[in-house]
Amino acid sequence: MTRPLAVLLAVVLFAPLAVADDPPIIADAKKALKDPAKPFVMWINVTAKKGQEKALEAAFAECQKDTRKEKGNRAYDLLADPETPGKYVFYEKWTGVAGLEAHLKEAHTTKLLGKFGELLEAGTTIKFLPVVGD
Repeated sequence: MTRPLAVLLAVVLFAPLAVADDPPIIADAKKALKDPAKPFVMWINVTAKKGQEKALEAAFAECQKDTRKEKGNRAYDLLADPETPGKYVFYEKWTGVAGLEAHLKEAHTTKLLGKFGELLEAGTTIKFLPVVGD
């Protein structure tokens, strides 16, 4: 079998399996949460690149308006660390993982995510925290 044909067969046979997989952030949420149908908070620590702080805040504010209208969203805020300029926390509260999944497909979300490379330093950390008593 020629190499191009082998590659084509691999794509045809295994591409449907790749499409069925969850995006990494959804897989991480499902792994971290006992019940993905229950409310949770996503706590994301980020550092803006030097000189990109205002651009990050503006890009977030643009996405925030539409995100707060989404059915599965309860809170969507950017918190600035007053002691360390450039350090931020994305605070997101969702009714369940399905709400986050829908959010990731929205145009305003993909637009914001597309800017992260120019706005954020490496080293982002994400925590998934179940809401207690909700």
